Amino acid sequence: MASNNDKHVRPESSDRRPRGNSFIYVGTVVLLVITVVAFVFVPAMGSMGGEGGDLTFGSWNGKPIAFAQGGYFASQVQQVKAQYESQGYKDSGDQFFAYQVWRRAFENTAVHLALLDYADKVGIAASESYIDAQMVKHPAFQESGAFSKRKYREASDSYKLSLRKDIALSSVKSRYVSDSVGYVTSQAEIAFLKAMAQSRRSIEFVAVPFASYPDEERAAFAEANADSFRRARLSKVTVSSSEKDAKQILAQVRSGALSFEDAAKNHSKDPYASKGGDMGLRYAWELAGDLKDAAALGAVLALPAGSVSDVVETIAGAWAFYRVEEAPSRPDLASAELLKSVSDYMNRNEKGRIEDWAIARATSFAAAAKADFAAAVAAAGYSVKATSPFPLNYGDALDIGYFSLLGSLDAETLPELRGADSNERFLQAVFSLEAGEVSAPVVHNDNAIVIRVKEINTAADGELDLLEAYYPMVVQQNASSELASAILADPLLKDDFIAAFSRAFAQAD
Repeated sequence: MASNNDKHVRPESSDRRPRGNSFIYVGTVVLLVITVVAFVFVPAMGSMGGEGGDLTFGSWNGKPIAFAQGGYFASQVQQVKAQYESQGYKDSGDQFFAYQVWRRAFENTAVHLALLDYADKVGIAASESYIDAQMVKHPAFQESGAFSKRKYREASDSYKLSLRKDIALSSVKSRYVSDSVGYVTSQAEIAFLKAMAQSRRSIEFVAVPFASYPDEERAAFAEANADSFRRARLSKVTVSSSEKDAKQILAQVRSGALSFEDAAKNHSKDPYASKGGDMGLRYAWELAGDLKDAAALGAVLALPAGSVSDVVETIAGAWAFYRVEEAPSRPDLASAELLKSVSDYMNRNEKGRIEDWAIARATSFAAAAKADFAAAVAAAGYSVKATSPFPLNYGDALDIGYFSLLGSLDAETLPELRGADSNERFLQAVFSLEAGEVSAPVVHNDNAIVIRVKEINTAADGELDLLEAYYPMVVQQNASSELASAILADPLLKDDFIAAFSRAFAQAD
C-alpha cells in the first residue's frame, strides 16, 4: 500500500536549494515530501529478519513496531529505499544508507500506528460503500480509462482483500489527519502573501564592519584604561572541594611542606595543573573574569614577585590561590599583542562603543550617498555589493527546503546579509525606500549597513497564481509534519530503534 505518511515525516534537508526568485521550480512542489538527506556511505545491511522472520524496533501504545515480511514496516523499507534511490542515493552496501532508510521506515510506521490508534478512539471507520467506490477507481482494475470487470475477476481474492484493507486504513488515517490538522486558507491570507511576493527589490549596499575599528582608537582606549591592561605572570592552584581544603593546601605550601608545583599537580582542578600551575602572562581584565570579588584581584596584583596570595573565591564556585612570578607591568601601547587583547576586551565588554563608531561612519557616508551614491563610494573608498531581486519574505516564511514559494533574499555569497531576511529593521529599511533612495545605517552581523534600492520589480501574474495554487498544500504539509513530530515525541512511543538496528546489523555482518 502506498503510504500517506511520507509527506508527514521528512528527513533532514540538504543545503542545495536555489535561492532568490524560485517560481520556476514550482513544478517540484509535488515532490515536497521527498526532501533528501545528504548521505555519508558505510556497509549495507543484510536480512533484517530475526527468529520467526520479525524484529521489534519499539512499540506504540503497547503495540509492537516490528519488521515482518509482508507487513507495513517492510513495505515502508522498500518504499523509502526506492524514494531515496530515485533521488540519486544508491544502495552500495552501506550501513549508514541502511540506517537512514530503516529509521525513516520506523518513524513512518510509528506514525501509521498512532494515526490508526487515534482514529479508532474517535470512531473513524471506512464504510464498505466507500471502499467499493475506491476499488472501482483503483489503477489495477482500469482498462482504457474505465473499470474492467475482467481484470477484477482475474485478480486473486487475497489480493483484493489486501487492497480493501489498505484502502480502509489509508482512508481512516487521511480522515483523522484532515479533521485534526486540516486548515482552510482564507482569501485574505492568500491576498496578503501575494502582496508580499508582488514587489521585489534589488539593492546595493556598503557595509562598515565593526572589525575595521581603528587600532589608534584601541590604543587610546587601552591608555585610558591602563589598569585593565596590566600584565602579570602568575601560577595558580584551584581547589574545588571546599575553602577549608584550599586553605589547608595553602598552609602546606607556605610552610614549605609542599611545593607550589606539586600542590598544583596533585590538588588543582584547572587547565594549568599539569604545568605546575603556570598560567603564563595574563592581562588584568582576563583575571577579573575569574574572580568573584574584584577587590581580590587588586590584592593579588599588588603582591611582589615570589609571593603567594590568600585563598580567593572564583566565579565558578571554587577556591584558588596564586603565586606572582613576575609583578604586573604597564601596557605597551605599541604592542600588536596588546591591541589584540584590547580588541578581545572591547568585543566582550565595549561592543556598544565600536557600534557607535561604525554607525557614525556609516551615517556620514549615507548623507553623502543620498546626493550621489557612486561619488560617495569613491570618496570613502568603500566596496559595493549587490543582491538579486527579492520580495518581502520575512524569515523565509514559505521556504520549502529546495526553494521558496515567495522567493527569498540570496545571501549565500554576502556574509554581511546572512540572516537579514529575519531582521525586521533591515526589511523595513529596504521596503520603505523607492528606487534610487538611500537608507540610514542598519546594524546587522557586526556591520553598519547603508542600503540603496537599485530597482523595483513586479512579479508576473502567472507566478502569483502559482503561489495561490500551491500555498494550501504547503500549509497542510507543515501542519501534518507538526502532527508527525508530536507523535514521535509522544511518551506512548517506545523507541528501541538504535539497539534493534545494531543487533540486526551485527547479525547481517
